[in-house]
Amino acid sequence: MRPVPRTALIVVALLVLWLPGPSVVAQGEAGLGVQRFLDAQPGPLKGYREDGQSAAAIIEGAALYYGLSPQLHLALLEATSALLSDPAPPEVALRQPFGPAGPTGFAAQVDWASRELRAGLGPYERPPTLRFSDGLTLTLTLDQAPEGVAVQRFLAAGRSSAEWYTVVEGFNRAFAAHFNNTLLKPDLPGIGAAPAGSPAPAAALTLLQPWPAGTRVVHLAYFDHVYPTVDSGDDGNDYVVNYLGQGNVQYDGHDGHDYYFPDRPIGTPILAAAAGVAYARSSPGYGVIIVHPAGYETVYWHLDGFAPIFAGRIDASQGVPVAAGTFLGTSGQTGFARGTPHLHVEVRRYGKQIDPYGWYGPGLDPCAAYAGCLPGEWLWSPSLIGSYDFTPPDAAVPPPAADTTPPSAAITIEPPADLLLAVDFDGHPVQRVGRGYPTLYGTPRFGAGRAGQALELGPAAVTFPLAGNLSSRAGTVSLWANLPASYPASSSARHYLFAASASPAGAPVYSGTLALRRDAAGPDGGPAWVFWTTARDETSRQLLAAPDRLGPGWHHFAVTWDSAGGRKALYLDGALVASTRGAELPVALGEVLQLGRFSYGGASIGALLDDLAIYDRALTAAEIAALAAAAPAALGEPVRLFKQTVRIDTNAIDDQGGIVAVQLGLNGSFEAPQPYYDAYRWTLPVTRGRHELAVRFTDRAGNSATVTQTIVLEPRSLVYLPLSRR
Repeated sequence: MRPVPRTALIVVALLVLWLPGPSVVAQGEAGLGVQRFLDAQPGPLKGYREDGQSAAAIIEGAALYYGLSPQLHLALLEATSALLSDPAPPEVALRQPFGPAGPTGFAAQVDWASRELRAGLGPYERPPTLRFSDGLTLTLTLDQAPEGVAVQRFLAAGRSSAEWYTVVEGFNRAFAAHFNNTLLKPDLPGIGAAPAGSPAPAAALTLLQPWPAGTRVVHLAYFDHVYPTVDSGDDGNDYVVNYLGQGNVQYDGHDGHDYYFPDRPIGTPILAAAAGVAYARSSPGYGVIIVHPAGYETVYWHLDGFAPIFAGRIDASQGVPVAAGTFLGTSGQTGFARGTPHLHVEVRRYGKQIDPYGWYGPGLDPCAAYAGCLPGEWLWSPSLIGSYDFTPPDAAVPPPAADTTPPSAAITIEPPADLLLAVDFDGHPVQRVGRGYPTLYGTPRFGAGRAGQALELGPAAVTFPLAGNLSSRAGTVSLWANLPASYPASSSARHYLFAASASPAGAPVYSGTLALRRDAAGPDGGPAWVFWTTARDETSRQLLAAPDRLGPGWHHFAVTWDSAGGRKALYLDGALVASTRGAELPVALGEVLQLGRFSYGGASIGALLDDLAIYDRALTAAEIAALAAAAPAALGEPVRLFKQTVRIDTNAIDDQGGIVAVQLGLNGSFEAPQPYYDAYRWTLPVTRGRHELAVRFTDRAGNSATVTQTIVLEPRSLVYLPLSRR
């Protein structure tokens, strides 16, 4: 075996230089210049595409989302698979360019590398130790650029010490040959950036707000600058970057902006944002397209109805001249509206998507790298400055405050195998067990819970993704609700604790629905709690009801289902109050679990919600009774463990970006950072007694939050294996 020399400790120390030097591309090129760089190389990446995306788009999207220089990706691709220099590499080099330790697929490998590199930037409490596949270890020095540490850490995955040394040397050669040993960050001039001081081109279109002054509005979803392809299907990545360069926003691939009107979700007047010729279309869903000068078009979609000016001209080729502010129709939920009535506003120029909020993230707009997209332009009228979110970040107004807010986070150690989702709502809606992250519409409020705090089911809306958190095959939803003395006004006389539906706008059938609600008038004429499911059509609707005899205060609710026998059950305060067999249960339930209402346009139940739990099986009546009788879990109660290797379910969100690093800690000492995932397995030191386990979450701005849990390692967890005999 080739020995690892001591010089390996500082082989990437040259990355400490951050001076703007020779760049990958000439200044002024769109995007980060990766495509032009690849065009000049003999390798196949210049023309390589995966799921409709070019290699350049995949690399740039990942680099921008994680705040990395694409030069790292490019030099690594050459070092590990010679994809810059080899015109005919083996097929595996494109499927797993960074090595078999990662996933299969070029985009998946780039995402894996980006996660690892971003986490590898630190922070570190002590120098990290690399562990190679041949059993050798090597402790890195922190006396080098953070990128050097990150690259060396990443290249150690799945490699022997000799293999690692070879690829590190290859990275150094590629970095020197292609980038002159100068690393440029995406937010510095040189990688496709326009020269400093260059004036922005004047916009040929000026937009006014497309709703009446004084209307309350929630910005639901943003234009995704990393491959906006919502009209043509999946974009092949999970990155969402809005016009400020922020992540953790809704939703992937979106090619416009969605606005929700909390006072009148359906029926808010929608106005033309600029003068032009308007065309009304009824499919898919009701919408208006206005053609403006200079190649611009604006789109207003998911309307509930059209203005009288379109009478006799819907779906016709004859347009209607409109002025800015002309009434076009009312907001609604027609077409492919995702779960809530809202207005979708979209801008195109010469048939390509464009963000009217412009681009204020690092480098140039990544949208410029895609064939169907143009760099964003700030198109909102200066007269709107100071109102809603129509003030450009570079306007002569106080700039937005820097991101100093730490993430919200929760952990659970060794969660039960059948528990899919668990949320305590102690000051935030992040689940302590589960996948994905909650989506917030408005600012959630919290009140006194059973132990700690509870979520106020009021004007703000909270949803959780269904994928991985609820199974339509079988399951149980358990929750506690502090019911009000009187319920808010509702046109339907119904109030929901939770709902999941594949067709929330599909009246009157609402196929693919599972929900728990209170009806002011149930089957017997009096108030009732109803466990509602609908599978395909009206014949499959099944309303399992029980009279509401619950007074104000805390009560336990549970519903169970099992599609194998069509079994459903409803429990109130631990008692079985209704059940049935032979019901046809839904297979698809949509994308989200809505708390406190059926859809965003429905009335809130006005209750407090605590201790939400979802299981992947139908619990027994005895198990439900035990849940209802159990006292609230004491906050900070120690977790007793009987084995060394534990599973830690980790969940976090940040208000201005993604979580980029996680550190596991024990008794105040933290390990090296690693990428953020939903769960980790960690082998604890073989030490009996009480310990303080901690998980530190760091966001893209460097803010961190640490969640701790006291554990007690019991003697039975210490297993000693006998020495093997030769």
